[in-house]
Amino acid sequence: MNEEILPAHRPAFPLHYLLPVAAAIGLGILVYSHMFQWWWEEWTAPGSFYAHAIFVPFFVAVMIWRDRKKLIDTPSDPSWTGLLLVVPSMALLLLGKRLDVTMLQSFSFLLMVFAASLMLVGKAKTRLLLFPLCFVVMMMPLIPDQLIGTIAFPIQMLSAKLAAMFLNVLTLHAVQQGAMIQMDNYLMSVELPCSGFKTLVSLLTFTAAFAYLVEGALWKRWALFFVTIPLSLFINALRITLIGVVGELVSPKAAGIFHDYSGFIVLTLAFLFLFNFARILKCERFIGIPLNDEQQASDDAKADAEGPDAPQEPAWWQMLLAWRPDAGQLRRIAPFILGVDGMLLAAMLITPVLTRGLNPQPPISTAQVPLEMTEGAYSWSTPPSPYRDKLTKEVNEVLTPLRVINREYGGSDGSHINVFITAGNGRKTFHDPHTCSFGSNAVLEDIRYLKLPLLPDTRPGTLQVTLNECQYHRNGEADRFEFMMFYVVEGKILQTAPDARNAILRQMFYGDAGKPSYFVRITQESPGTDEERRQQLIRFTSALWKHIGPVLSGNEKAQPGGPVEIVEDPKQP
Repeated sequence: MNEEILPAHRPAFPLHYLLPVAAAIGLGILVYSHMFQWWWEEWTAPGSFYAHAIFVPFFVAVMIWRDRKKLIDTPSDPSWTGLLLVVPSMALLLLGKRLDVTMLQSFSFLLMVFAASLMLVGKAKTRLLLFPLCFVVMMMPLIPDQLIGTIAFPIQMLSAKLAAMFLNVLTLHAVQQGAMIQMDNYLMSVELPCSGFKTLVSLLTFTAAFAYLVEGALWKRWALFFVTIPLSLFINALRITLIGVVGELVSPKAAGIFHDYSGFIVLTLAFLFLFNFARILKCERFIGIPLNDEQQASDDAKADAEGPDAPQEPAWWQMLLAWRPDAGQLRRIAPFILGVDGMLLAAMLITPVLTRGLNPQPPISTAQVPLEMTEGAYSWSTPPSPYRDKLTKEVNEVLTPLRVINREYGGSDGSHINVFITAGNGRKTFHDPHTCSFGSNAVLEDIRYLKLPLLPDTRPGTLQVTLNECQYHRNGEADRFEFMMFYVVEGKILQTAPDARNAILRQMFYGDAGKPSYFVRITQESPGTDEERRQQLIRFTSALWKHIGPVLSGNEKAQPGGPVEIVEDPKQP
């Protein structure tokens, strides 16, 4: 048995060699604590696309363990290159803290991981660890929310189409209407978290680890990885189909329970498929398990040749318990670790200075949006309602706004108008009616850009708004409705979702000025797209902008407000 794998005894070493290492770990946790907290919130958020990230450290540990013999046979040679990487890592960290951009902090952490590897074990072993270290990226929430909707929407439609087809094959009558599937006794909505994109991201992570751990030709491992895309679509459509079957044949409540636990079915089916696909490709082993009869026969023959007295490798926990740090190696890396300690301590001391004065401005308060308005011969008012300025739990979990204005106004001109405004951090409050629940069972059409006329008594300096004028109709219904929308990012008026998305993506790398972002949608609730309905909407929007424009433009200070209130959705079972 290799003594490097399981040493019987090693000389004692002074504990003071471990103090710099413990200090580096503790300081690292402190300086990256905000980032770790953000990761955890993203991983555990309802409907998160990063729920798989919790398992990434386990995958990394298994990858390193699988390659342990190669790592043991490769000499360690701590390199100053690692300490050089700490400098840009700390620069990115401080920049990310100054701009309040967690993506930069995540890149900083990845650089620090490579720096630690170079300093502790050197270039040769780091080269062997390249894939496991890069795999750490899979636990970082780096996919912008603004891109998720754009990418996921076509997958969402395809998943709904496939599920409806499978249900009809099972002789359960199902009609797809956008992202809605109407059955005889059950109406199912394929929302964004169930679109299939979440399944795709999770399976890409799982399959990348599986393909790395499989022993076989390179093309076979790539084949295992690329099969993930059609596999995720098929398995997600099958999952939606099973939810529909339970909802139709049992009850909507049972379908909800099945929905919550069906993620385990996805992973189990994916593993079974990949394992058997690896067998079909005649890969050799998966974490030591033979994947074909020839390999099994070869392993059995080798075991017979070695005989029953051949030394057996101890279990992994025995090896871990028996492992002791080598005093000589600790002595060699001590200067590197002390250098890291100094840089981490400096970053921790500089952070409060850099972040001083970062006071994000509050968004517009509900009190600054009038309940009643009068403009010339016209007036509008919003009646008391349990839903006023509130969101359902499901919508709030998706948007997580700092403020919401959600009201129905009735006008003296016979208009019925809904005002929907979400405000907060732009990276979380982004809202695109083309891909959100508003459009899941509706067809939206952009009509024109309209420059909103400013009323004579509008406060000087208030920006003039150019609106995106749109129309929509529900699937299966003939009535069409007018609505207008725009975005405010960094105090600038933007009309389209791509414009807002690009502006917010820039914030993710360069930070923001502390100004809240807004999405504003004003919908004509009375059906019709004639000029009368259109003018009602324009009149109302001009009157509303006179009141909210100074705040959204940044010319008037927003008043403090409370958190978003949640209301029960009457449509939920």
